[in-house]
Amino acid sequence: MPDDPLERADDDTRGVAVGAAGDAGGGGRAGGFDAPGLGAGAGAGLGERLDAMPAGAALLAELEQLDLAALPSYELSEVAAQGRRIVALGHAIETAAAAALARHPDMHHPDLAAVCRSLPEGTAFVHADVAAAELSARLLVPPAEAKLLIREGTAYAGPLAETGAALADGRIEPAKARALVRGAGDEPAHVAAAVEAEVLPRAAGRSVAQVRTDVARALNHVDPDGAADRHRTARSCRAVSRPKVLQDGMAGIWAVLPAAEAVQVDGVLDALARRSREAGDARTLDQLRADELVDRMLGRSEHLVAHDGTVLPSRRGGAHEQVGPFGLPTDGALGRAAGPVETRSVPTADAPGSAAGDAPGSPGGVDAHDRAAAGPPGPAAPAESVPGEPGHPWSSAPRTVVHVTVSLATLMGADDEPADLAGYGPVDAQQARAMALDLGSTWRRIVTDPLSGTVLDVGRTTYRPPAALADHVRHRDKYCTAPGCPVPATRCDLDHTIEYHPPPEGSPPRPLGTTCAHNLGPLCRTHHRLKTAGILRVRQPTAGEFVWRTPSGHSFRVRAGTEEPAVHLTGASAPTPRPALPPY
Repeated sequence: MPDDPLERADDDTRGVAVGAAGDAGGGGRAGGFDAPGLGAGAGAGLGERLDAMPAGAALLAELEQLDLAALPSYELSEVAAQGRRIVALGHAIETAAAAALARHPDMHHPDLAAVCRSLPEGTAFVHADVAAAELSARLLVPPAEAKLLIREGTAYAGPLAETGAALADGRIEPAKARALVRGAGDEPAHVAAAVEAEVLPRAAGRSVAQVRTDVARALNHVDPDGAADRHRTARSCRAVSRPKVLQDGMAGIWAVLPAAEAVQVDGVLDALARRSREAGDARTLDQLRADELVDRMLGRSEHLVAHDGTVLPSRRGGAHEQVGPFGLPTDGALGRAAGPVETRSVPTADAPGSAAGDAPGSPGGVDAHDRAAAGPPGPAAPAESVPGEPGHPWSSAPRTVVHVTVSLATLMGADDEPADLAGYGPVDAQQARAMALDLGSTWRRIVTDPLSGTVLDVGRTTYRPPAALADHVRHRDKYCTAPGCPVPATRCDLDHTIEYHPPPEGSPPRPLGTTCAHNLGPLCRTHHRLKTAGILRVRQPTAGEFVWRTPSGHSFRVRAGTEEPAVHLTGASAPTPRPALPPY
């Protein structure tokens, strides 16, 4: 998956030329005007002296001893830029170590080809995957991020050596160097070198977004014949990310699309948002774009239109802004209706394939069964059909399952403990109540107390755990149990820590595992196959406690379902001595 939305957004604002202290205009001038207290020639002192030093221990020591509170504003900007040089050096060291690890003999599985043949069809590991598994556990990052570090380090030691040197000296920052690797690192050496020669000399004075554009332009200039093949390969990697946790109950989703289609999607969202604004909707364009995207994906894209033709703001724009302890609006919004309304599609301005037309909704109300499912009595619902019923504008969306784990006390308003939204993480009590009491929600008791009678051990009577046992294990662990893996348990395989199936014929005999809570754990598909291949090894001393061992002999204890951090058992202060040999 290419860059995530936050990384890309942040990068675009980080265009500082980290290695060009003297290029920012006249000394002693801030933003082109004289500022009292700066003093003439302020830029000719500290900034130039620091910029003349190579990135390394001496520069770091110089920065650490500065009294920042006593420095003029001009020089503070220069110190921040020099801090970036230290970060760049650190990234150069990190990627060089990752690439060296991938070349290390310990990462060369003795019979990787045979291991891959024993895995499901289509699974293929290379030695870099072994090193990525090692790094992923030690750095607590997803394997894909670890593989990118290896890819960078390999490129900086090979076809993009000048980029690696600029990074190590702090003349360009990591995001710009990574842009060159992503764009040209996998190209033939002569193509990569030509792109680097065209882009690198001015990269320090360009923003990250500009460097990305420069790389794309240079690649097409250097190798125009390969453009179609590159696009075909890139198009095959189109994807939409899983939700990324943001603050305050928000999440980010990043889509990778062919450029023409991405521009079209952007234009459609903009046209819909502007049409609503012109009709009097008070939401901002950004809010409307987001709401239109969600409404159309969830099958509720029809606007409410009054008889006079006014497009009314959808209630969802503020549905959870003021809610009571049961998640219902306190301002009576659900019970208000501004006269008779009908639902009607609003076409996109000049959008291909759009057409105006009426799609009247079916009148009706919420029946007694739905009112009971919605919890305590509340204001009357507006005169429109129930979501999911035929004729309702939302009924076209496929049904999806959203798992929210919330205590009964929180649900009833007795406390405000956060709930857990599967695939995301913690959400506040107010949001949890609103989701739990939304029309169409189904409540299911998740048993966490072994005394409740739930069957947590079926021995060797069955390989696949019963639904109640599977729910128990996923609820207990919440995420993939590998160190640092963020994949929610709901998207993981359930793995038998001790193998359930007997070893292949001719292999040494071993104990067989059972299907029980203390021998099951969720593993994402990548870590499941790494474990099955014997590249990573794991044991479960107690239910929900997993001890992982990497190819180099590092060992980690993980309790994924708790807030306890992963413990590096073979670290400097660890009680477990470091093993002498890799565990193949």
